[in-house]
Amino acid sequence: MMLRIAATALLSLSLPLLAHAAGTARLAGLDDRGQPFSASVEYAGNNLRAASPQSPNNYLLARGDKIYAVSRVNGQQVVMEAADLMRMAGGLMPSPTAALEQVSAIVSLQPTTRSETVAGLGGTVYVLTYEDGRRQRRTEELVLASAPAASELTAAALKLGRSLASLSGTLLPPGADDLARRLQADRLGLLRFGDRFRVETLDDRAPPPSRFEMPGGSFQIPDLRGLLPGLGGR
Repeated sequence: MMLRIAATALLSLSLPLLAHAAGTARLAGLDDRGQPFSASVEYAGNNLRAASPQSPNNYLLARGDKIYAVSRVNGQQVVMEAADLMRMAGGLMPSPTAALEQVSAIVSLQPTTRSETVAGLGGTVYVLTYEDGRRQRRTEELVLASAPAASELTAAALKLGRSLASLSGTLLPPGADDLARRLQADRLGLLRFGDRFRVETLDDRAPPPSRFEMPGGSFQIPDLRGLLPGLGGR
């Protein structure tokens, strides 16, 4: 499913994307259904491309404020605005913010004396204590790093996740925004979130600009609201 790759957006908070941020990462974890996922993320400035390694021809392409879903159908590349895709199938797709939707309020976020290396970067293990939507107290381990590459990756993934959450009409609880502000204030990047998310590899070299171009010879589906006025009206 196309938007399973949006599981990267479990980071979906509200950090800004840094203009100079660039790199390529591979992420892994569990989606909101408890199923394992992996995704590759390439980013440079305000452009981002996210795909599943198992289906590299199906990917999300963010160019500035626009997000497109690119897929191959009968050998033809088809491009659709992600907003239309979410309107048609959003209710059937895993929530892009599942891992954080339960963080209703942060009780504490405390560093431990433990260090952990993730994707070749040294980080510190933090213990996040929070209340879920039922006001039950829970704890989760996070690995946070101050390396610029980590914070830039986090900002890029957060920007995509925030946009997708907006398209799907998802309202993030105050705890999610609180966590975003804390990461931003301390210039930290998220390398691991319990067993739900982990950065497996991270390369801070900028991808070629061609990776963010619209596929040549592709067929672009127009805004479906003009063809089907009742489509997911909001």
